[in-house]
Amino acid sequence: ERERERKGKEGTEMRALSALSALLGLLLARCPVHGAVFWDLEGANLTTYEEQALAFALQGIVNSGSTPELLFNLGAQNVDNPQSDTAWAEYFRVHKGIQFAQPGPALSLCALVQHYHNHSLVQGSVLYASDGYSVFLALTVAGLDHLLPVSRALQQQHPCVTQLVPVRQTLDPFGSAAAAYAWALQQLLPRTSRQLVWNGDHYRNAVKSQDAATLMSVDYAVREGAFIMNLCPLWKCDPLDCGPGSPRVATPNETALFVHILRTRDPLVSVWGWSDPEHAFVNITAAAGGVVFCAFSTPNLSFWRALALMLHTQPLPLPQHDSMQALDANAVYLLFETNEGDTPRILSSQFTAQWLSPQRGRVPVGWAVDPFLGTLFPDLWNFYAGNATFNDTFVDGVDGAGYVLLASLDSPTAAAYGQRAAALMHTLGPRVVDVGVASNKWPAVTVSELQAYVDTVHKSQPALPRALLNACGSAWGQPLSFALPDGTPVLNSVCTGPANDTSNGHYLFYYRSQLNGTDPAADLAQRIAWAAGFYRARQGRGPVFLLVFGGLGLYGGHDDFFLFLQRTLHDLEHSYPQQRFVPVGADEMARLAAQAGRNGKT
Repeated sequence: ERERERKGKEGTEMRALSALSALLGLLLARCPVHGAVFWDLEGANLTTYEEQALAFALQGIVNSGSTPELLFNLGAQNVDNPQSDTAWAEYFRVHKGIQFAQPGPALSLCALVQHYHNHSLVQGSVLYASDGYSVFLALTVAGLDHLLPVSRALQQQHPCVTQLVPVRQTLDPFGSAAAAYAWALQQLLPRTSRQLVWNGDHYRNAVKSQDAATLMSVDYAVREGAFIMNLCPLWKCDPLDCGPGSPRVATPNETALFVHILRTRDPLVSVWGWSDPEHAFVNITAAAGGVVFCAFSTPNLSFWRALALMLHTQPLPLPQHDSMQALDANAVYLLFETNEGDTPRILSSQFTAQWLSPQRGRVPVGWAVDPFLGTLFPDLWNFYAGNATFNDTFVDGVDGAGYVLLASLDSPTAAAYGQRAAALMHTLGPRVVDVGVASNKWPAVTVSELQAYVDTVHKSQPALPRALLNACGSAWGQPLSFALPDGTPVLNSVCTGPANDTSNGHYLFYYRSQLNGTDPAADLAQRIAWAAGFYRARQGRGPVFLLVFGGLGLYGGHDDFFLFLQRTLHDLEHSYPQQRFVPVGADEMARLAAQAGRNGKT
């Protein structure tokens, strides 16, 4: 009774603080900000990497104060949702009091620079060589000294830039990337942020076209004074990272430099931007004591950060929705988890536009989010926390406090990471945690690793997490659902299907692009029905808990997600009436699975 009273008091205090924060933000938002610019970067047709680097650096510099001043429209360059930036501009105007200048600067690089060349935060320009690596050092200088990065080639192409913004610093040609980074380690790294670095993914081993998508997040790194680099942490080219016939080559020297840089930063340093191949990147980052924030196709974060400082916004705790239905031993419970949650791009794209669907709320789903992002961009976070229907539930991804591979963390880092995850779960939620990105090729998180993670969280939050979602554990020898010794439920996604399965590990895991194109809803229903029958026969009794993972796809949007799910559920009801399929949210799935575990039915 005392514990219930204490929790009730804490909940009342948290709700009161949240209400006060929301009221303060509302009052401040009623005082309009005039003169902000919404500029069509896509329409300006900046075709080169150096042109875009200059534009994003300028954005990061002018947004580095406590007033948001420059918002870009990336259009189709934002592969997750081409209409995202336009939607946000209207949201800022209506709900945050941001009045965008009309007309804004003309759609040319010169016009954009001219508009800001007398801005108090723009101190000049830094000149660099077009050698493929100096641009990243120049971007670092941009964040430290508020100088626009201008290459010699760019100076010839757009002479107006250095005429408007005089050259204050010149990076002499270094002769090699190794020499350039040796200089930067001495002259720049000690001055940069200890909490954040950014990587460019602009090299041979990268996925083609990924570099431009990654660059659009560099404005935030510039704003925060981060060390900006372009290193490939592929220390050896094994089949996991390269694959048969891959053109990738190992880069052990770059990997060593990458690790050295991270180890000079604070524990749990945030690594923004991106790096291919993914498995090597996250593995090396975690081993070096850092955490990954996948930030390609993620524009305008400097604007969001400045907005939070202007409005003094605090993040709201996520709602927890549970209809409290009784456990049915004959049911097949379905959790439609939308995505991994390791990335700010899913928040900035309105979940690939699916959050804006008029059908949202018709079917319970689990939206995966990283609560650490709520501490950095609370207005972005609160757009979801304050706008959820009862059927919108949330999953903590990946691992609860930044993307890592749990197996790669050393003991001190694992302890620090678990403590941060526990604090975020307690204050913001979610309380159901996705613990890994795997496949039938990448190893799933093992039972001992799951237990070690839970043990660390329990040191400060004994009741959390409520459940763990483990990607593809069923393909690595784990039961579909089971309980850890302390009772924490573990639910595995289904990555491999029957003998004729050709999904290559995507049976019910990032399945959207693998479905029959003629009738994808019927195909998904058939897969769910097969998995339900297969695992019910295997476990013998009790309810079946199916995690249907990654419905938003890997990249970009699909047709309306909720209409698709409604068609799938209709097919399940009418084509497979011998089984009872019950879609539930993340919190309800966790409670039901825990109850089934206590009853010995999983």
